[in-house]
Amino acid sequence: MTDKQYLTTKDLAHRYGLKPNTIKSWRDKTKAGKQTGPSWYVLSKTAIAIGSPRVRYELHQVLAWEETNNITPINSF
Repeated sequence: MTDKQYLTTKDLAHRYGLKPNTIKSWRDKTKAGKQTGPSWYVLSKTAIAIGSPRVRYELHQVLAWEETNNITPINSF
């Protein structure tokens, strides 16, 4: 398993064999009121290094979402 306790959009897309834009569309659907995909949070621009992804998915929430929705990832960590 990974040492970091979060996944980026790119990490999550890789895990499911999807394009990052698909993961982004899940967030858009959730914002519109239809919960799609695991929960995420956004870091402020001042909290991270320039060029680092701001959207993060907490690992334990991703794993819980997969279990709740009977999702088996295509790629492991």
